[in-house]
Amino acid sequence: MKSKESLIRLYIVYFLVLFVGLAIVAQIFYLQIFKGEQLKSDVNKQIFISKKVLAPRGNIYASNQLKTSLALSVPRYKVFVDLVTIKEKTFNDNITELSDSLSVLIKGKNSFQWKSDLETQKFEGNRYYHIARGLRNDEVERLKKFPIFNLGKYKGGCIVLKSNKRVKPYGMLANRTVGYAVENEGKKSILVGIEGAFNTYLKGQNGQMLMEKIRGNEWKPVENELSVEPVPGSDVYTSIDVNLQDVAESALLKQLKDQKAQKGCAVLMEVKTGFVKAIANLSFDTETETYFEAQNHAVGLASEPGSTFKLASLLVALEQGKVKITDSVDMTGRYDFYDNYLTDGGKVYGRNTIKVAFEKSSNVISQIIYDNYKKDPQEFIDGLKEIGIHQKLGLSILGEGTPFIKESTDPTFTGITLPWMSIGYELKMTPLQTLALYNAVANEGMLLKPQFVRYIKKGSEVQKYFKPEILNTSICSKSTLNDLKAMLEGVVERGTANNIKARGFKIAGKTGTSKIAQGSKGYGNKYQASFCGYFPAKNPMYSCIVVVQGPTKNIFGSVVSGSVFKEIADKVYAQEFKKENIAVEDSINQYPYSRNGDKESFLIASRKIGIPVNDLSSNTTQWISTRTGNNGIKIITKENKKGLVPNVIGMGLIDATYILEKYGLLVQPVGSGIVREQSIRAGFKLYKGQKIVLQLG
Repeated sequence: MKSKESLIRLYIVYFLVLFVGLAIVAQIFYLQIFKGEQLKSDVNKQIFISKKVLAPRGNIYASNQLKTSLALSVPRYKVFVDLVTIKEKTFNDNITELSDSLSVLIKGKNSFQWKSDLETQKFEGNRYYHIARGLRNDEVERLKKFPIFNLGKYKGGCIVLKSNKRVKPYGMLANRTVGYAVENEGKKSILVGIEGAFNTYLKGQNGQMLMEKIRGNEWKPVENELSVEPVPGSDVYTSIDVNLQDVAESALLKQLKDQKAQKGCAVLMEVKTGFVKAIANLSFDTETETYFEAQNHAVGLASEPGSTFKLASLLVALEQGKVKITDSVDMTGRYDFYDNYLTDGGKVYGRNTIKVAFEKSSNVISQIIYDNYKKDPQEFIDGLKEIGIHQKLGLSILGEGTPFIKESTDPTFTGITLPWMSIGYELKMTPLQTLALYNAVANEGMLLKPQFVRYIKKGSEVQKYFKPEILNTSICSKSTLNDLKAMLEGVVERGTANNIKARGFKIAGKTGTSKIAQGSKGYGNKYQASFCGYFPAKNPMYSCIVVVQGPTKNIFGSVVSGSVFKEIADKVYAQEFKKENIAVEDSINQYPYSRNGDKESFLIASRKIGIPVNDLSSNTTQWISTRTGNNGIKIITKENKKGLVPNVIGMGLIDATYILEKYGLLVQPVGSGIVREQSIRAGFKLYKGQKIVLQLG
C-alpha cells in the first residue's frame, strides 16, 4: 500500500516537472518567435550612454580697443518635444493654437501640417520629436510661451538643447588668417589659420551628458549627477586691426579687379614688434567670377621674388666689402653670361653709381654679383645664410612656404645661376619672408618673427603673452644698414617707384617684377609684380608688402603693387599718424611732440626749452593731456573718474604706472616708449588687483 502511494506521488511530481518544463519551453518559443522583434526594439530603446558635449570655443578678437570679434561662438538651440508627457486633454485643447504659433516662428510647414504631424507623433508615443534647430535665444524664449510649451518641461514636454555656432562677424575679412579648425575623431584634424594654430587654447574642455536612446538614432538627455558641464575655451587677442585690415583688403581688391589679376596679397606689419596689423589674401574664382580668400598666399606662396631680392644681394656684397654704393658701374642695358643675357628692358642708363643702379632696378646688379663671386659663389650664398633668409620664419600659422636658396654644390647650379639668383630668380621666398627682411632694415637691422597674436586670456587672466621674437639681432653692420636705407629711399624719390611719392611723409621700398615659372615648361608670359618697403622712411612704424600674380594690363611692380602700397600707406597715415607724432621735414614752426602726464613736470620742462604753452587745464589738476600745434602746445585737464579704469594712452610708463597702481591695478608693461594700448578699456568698472597690460611704442 505504501509503495503504491509513493508511486502515485512520484508520478505527480514527474508530471508537474514535465508541465513546468513544457510551459517554459513554450514561453521561450513564444517570446523568440512572436515577441522577438518587439523585445529587441524595447532593449534598443533603453540604451543609456554618456555622450560628449562640445565646449564653446573661445573668441578671437581684433587688436582694437573695443572688443571687436573676428570669430566667436554664439549659442544656438535645438528644440524637441516629449509628447508622452503631455496629457490628452491638454494636447487636444491646445494643439490648434500651438500649430498656428509654430507655423509663424518656424518656416517650412503651415499650421495644418504641424497639427497633423504632432497628432501622428502623439499617437505613436514619440518622446523626442524634433521641432527646430539653430534657433536664437530670443526665438527660444518666444517658443517657450506658446500654448502647451508654456507649461514647462515636464507638463509641456518642451526639451531645449543648447549648442554653439562659430560665426565671423566681419564675414570674409581676414578670413583665411582667422581660419578654422575641424577635429575628426580617428582622423587627421584640419587646422587652418589662427583657429588652427591656437586650437588647444580655443577648444576648451568638453563635458559629458547621460543620453537615452529613444528611437532610430535619436538621443534624449537625461538629468544625472554624473553629467559634467563643458568648460569654455580661452579667448585669443590678435594683432589684427579691423580698420587697417579693411584698408588693405579694399586697396588690394580694387587693383586686382582693375588688372584682372589671378591673385594677390598685402601685409602690413609693425616695424618694432613684428606684429601683423593687416593681412589680405585674394584669389579669382572662375566659376563665380569674384575674388575671395581661398589661400593664405602671404604665408604659403613661395615663389621667385624678382627684383625685391636685389636688396639682399647688395646687402651681402656691401657687408663683405666687395662694393660700395658710390662705386661706378656702366649700365649698358645688356649683360651677357655665357649664351644667356639679361637686359634693362631696352633702357640704357650709362655710367653711374651702384646706388643709382639700385634705384633704377638695373640688372647690372647681376653683373656686379657675378664679377665679385664667380670664383667662389658659395661665399655669396653663405652671406645670404648669415642673414637667415634661407630658413622658415617659424610662424604660428601652419602652412608656411619653405624658402629655397640653392647651394653652389647643387647639380643644377650652372654658370648663370649666380647672376640670376642676384636678381631674384632660381630661388624662392614667401611674401612674409621678404617682408621680414625689409622690416629688419627698417628696424635697425633686427630681424623679427612676424606674429599674429598678442595674448591669450581665460576670463580675466592672461594665460600667455607673446613678446616680439628676435630671429637675428643684426643682419648687417650699421654702415651697410645706412647704405640700404639710402637706396630704398632713393627708389621712391628718384627711381622706379617715384610714382608713389607721398605727401607729408616719405616711403622707402623696392619694386619687383618677375616672370612666373611654369614648372618644366620654363617661364611663360605671366608675371608677378611686387613692392616691399616701409613708412615713414624716417623713424618707420609700419612695413608693408604687396604681391600681385598674373596682372593683365600692366606688369610692373611700381604700377601694379606700388599703387596699392601707396593707397594703404596714405590711408594708414591719415588714420593712424597724428601731426605731433611725425616731425614734418623742413618745417620752420614745429614744436616737439609731448606726452600726456604730470602737469608740474611738463610746465618745468617747457619753460626750460622755451616752448609756448596754452594752458586750458584747471588750477588744481595734476594730470594733463597735451596737443602739439604750430603755435605751441595746448594742455587740458585729464579727468580720471573714481571707480573706473583711467585712460593712460599717450602717457609715459612712469606716469601711467603711478596712476594705475594708485587705483590698485597691477601693471604689466610691454615694449618701450609711450603707452599705445591698454588691455582694459578706459571707463570700465575697476576691480583692485586686476592685471592691466600696457603696450608701449
